[in-house]
Amino acid sequence: MKPIDYLSSDNGEVHVINAQVDGPTLEAGILCVISFAETTIRIRNEQHSFLIELPEDTRTVGERLKAFNVPLTILDYEQVQLPSRF
Repeated sequence: MKPIDYLSSDNGEVHVINAQVDGPTLEAGILCVISFAETTIRIRNEQHSFLIELPEDTRTVGERLKAFNVPLTILDYEQVQLPSRF
């Protein structure tokens, strides 16, 4: 799979930039977390949807975190199907 430029959660609390899938891991070039303390979250774009586990040291409450080169465990992956045009 080629590199993925950008993924985000529906609530806007987690953003991943420049990601690469490496087996069961999503390598995040940049991980931005805005006040999110849960252990798992779904991030997506127009083509991909991942359920990932956030490492304990990246979870925040009432804060913002930016981390580089973070391995994220992939718990589930779906390829998003775009609606067909007639």
